[in-house]
Amino acid sequence: MQISAPRAASLPVRIATSPYTLLSLSALFWSFNWVMARALRFDSGPMMIAFGRWLVAAMLLLPFAWPYIRRDRAVLRANLGILIILSITGAGGYNALTYLGMQYTTAINGMLLNTLVPFIIMGLSWLFLRERLAWQQVAGIVVSFAGAVWIVGHGELARLLALEFNIGDLVISFSMLLWAVYTIILKQRPVPLHPLSFLAAITVIGLITLAPLAAWEYSVRPPHFSLNMLGAYLYMGLFPSIVCYLFWGKGVAAIGPTRAGPFLYLLPVFGSVVSSVVLGETLVLYHIVGFVMILLGLLINNRVSPGAA
Repeated sequence: MQISAPRAASLPVRIATSPYTLLSLSALFWSFNWVMARALRFDSGPMMIAFGRWLVAAMLLLPFAWPYIRRDRAVLRANLGILIILSITGAGGYNALTYLGMQYTTAINGMLLNTLVPFIIMGLSWLFLRERLAWQQVAGIVVSFAGAVWIVGHGELARLLALEFNIGDLVISFSMLLWAVYTIILKQRPVPLHPLSFLAAITVIGLITLAPLAAWEYSVRPPHFSLNMLGAYLYMGLFPSIVCYLFWGKGVAAIGPTRAGPFLYLLPVFGSVVSSVVLGETLVLYHIVGFVMILLGLLINNRVSPGAA
């Protein structure tokens, strides 16, 4: 009997599952997270925000991940060390420091500092992975960086020069370093692990590391629970935690950390579009110029094949 070859996936399916789509969607969902973190600063401390986010993520994730956790339990035990490092750099520690920094600085400063991540990833990839960087990659990152800064500064150099930085910005800078480290070593994660068992592992480990800090913070600064806060926790637990981490991991595995990092420059792009739709703010010329520069930089960066870099 003749066996026919499997049919190729349709164009809509290929687009939906493309690493570029997954990385772009990660930036979209994370753009809301920055605004929510800033909005919740009066109602809750940063450790409780981080703990609540990952608690919701664990409650939503574990029922689906449990069969894979049981299957992968031997691999999980054998790779506990790297899972702890990934959890601290990419889940518990990174998020706790981000929310701590957002207690003292603005969302604009946070997005501006976020633009440093691709440069940190590029440097760490060269230093530790010995990844040779093509000039197109460097040029693409620089162009996208300029576009992101252009949007954050509203197209005015004077506005950028007038930005004030404080201890919160220093904390966020360190959290950006942790995220860059997470992205770099993400390719070293245990390959036999199912994505759901991997994410469940770093979620639970992150909760364990955050629990003492959250308990202490609760004793000195109890949060003011409300429906809005619970809604924010639900969103942060589902999209920025589960969906984005799965999408980001898939994208990094497909095209590598150096080419994936610049997709974080889409954060101010999506933030501007969301503000115009939800808050009624107007998209003006500097938005369009910044969008074009970011997209041009991404196109330049991703024209390099993985084997050439």
